Formats: sequence, C-alpha cells, structure tokens
Amino acid sequence: MFSRAKSARVVLAAAIVLSMSACTRSISQVDSAGHTASPVFPQMDSATRPEGSYVNLANLNAIKPGMTKNQLYQLIGTPHFSEGVFGVKEWDYILKFRMASGNDLVCQYKVVFDKDLIAQSFFFQPENCLDRLKAAPAAVVKQEVPATPVTFNANMLFGFNSAVLSAAGVNELTGFANKIKQTNLNEKSILIIGHTDRLGGAAYNQRLSLQRAESVRDLLVANGISRQIIQVEGAGSSQPLVACPGKKSAKVVECLAPNRRIVIEFTSK
Repeated sequence: MFSRAKSARVVLAAAIVLSMSACTRSISQVDSAGHTASPVFPQMDSATRPEGSYVNLANLNAIKPGMTKNQLYQLIGTPHFSEGVFGVKEWDYILKFRMASGNDLVCQYKVVFDKDLIAQSFFFQPENCLDRLKAAPAAVVKQEVPATPVTFNANMLFGFNSAVLSAAGVNELTGFANKIKQTNLNEKSILIIGHTDRLGGAAYNQRLSLQRAESVRDLLVANGISRQIIQVEGAGSSQPLVACPGKKSAKVVECLAPNRRIVIEFTSK
C-alpha cells in the first residue's frame, strides 16, 4: 500500500511539472535576452480572439523595447492567442487596419519577452506590414462614435484597490472625451461598465467596479459630455476575460490584469 501511494504521488508530481511546462511554452526559440532568429507565428484560425482588433497606429508606434506587459495592455490590449499563464515569453496579435478601398489590411504581430518578462523584440507577418500601410492611400474616416466597446485597463486609470483616477488616467480619459466630442452623439447613449478581478469578496468587487465606473463618468462629464446620456454599471468579477488559477500572488495579480477594466459602450437611444 505504501509503495502504491508513493508511486501515485510521483505520477502526480510529474503531471504537475508537465502542466507547468505547458503553461510556459513558447512556439519560437526565444533566448533569455528576449531575442529569436526565427519567429514562428501561430495559425490565425487557432486564435482565441480570431476577429483581431483595429489597433491605434500611434499606440503601435509607441511600443519600444523595455516595456512591461501592463504597458502593452494599455497600448494594444490583450493577446489574441492563448499561449500559457505564467512565464510566457511571447504574445501574438491579429491587427487590422482600415484601408481606403474599404478592405482591411490584416497582419500578425508578435512581442517577444526576455527572462524577466520585459518586451525586447517585435515582429510582423508579413514583414512589410507597416510599409504596405504607408504606401496605401489614407482612408477617409467619418467621425462616428465607436461601433464596438472601448476598453481601458484599470491599472492604467486607477491606483491599486482605488476608485480615484490617477494622473495618467485623467490624461487618458480627457483625450478620449475630446475625441468623443468630435463625433455625432445625437440619439446615442453611453454605458460605462466597471470590472474587477476575482480577488477579494464579491460585495467589495461589486462596489469597487461601480465606483470606478462613476469616476469615469464624472471625468467625461467634466470634459463636456452630457451626464444625461451616460449610464454606469458595476459588474464586479462576473465577466472575466482570463482565468488564472491559484491563490493571490504577484504572478496571479499580473495574470488577472485584463479582467480589471473599464468598458465603454455606445448604443442608440
């Protein structure tokens, strides 16, 4: 009986090691400095978010070596492929750019991290993605409200466990408000939804998510958006984007960052 129990524990330990190995895999050969000579891009139909995203070109151009994962969240959002939980050395995106022809230029984008999970290398597929974008006639973009929800990472807007906007959050939302004022808001409603991660009690998370949504509303109102067209909701931790197992730790907190967010939706009245 003792031998069987011991054997079972050995098998369980091996399974855990293999599981953790799978969680930290990389599809490219990445060295400890965050470089690879041969980036490997996943098939786009294997993406967890195959629709990709329309990225802000100014944000994309702002990406430089030395950035953290949270800084990348702020600029281009979460990756579109599921490549592990902890210690992931590369992120993959599907980026779309609206062309004057009415068609979309679709490119894949890879971020490679070093052993400290700091972004160091960046790759496009096709390699001349941005050159093709520059060579194409500029698209005429009508000033319309966003057709899809706009998401802000809460780490960018607020301090930890706080509903008070940070200086960076005020700057970010002020710029957003100025853009929105240039659109046609007639017959439109704005819904601001606060979201938290799963850490903490349900009642606390519900209250924090609502307070954060209210802070965003007040900032928009202070910058000229009518309070009458804005509604706020707190979703707490009920609508996570990612699932990160384990008790609270620095790695789990970082992994859960996409769940801590503010979503702003524009709908017809």
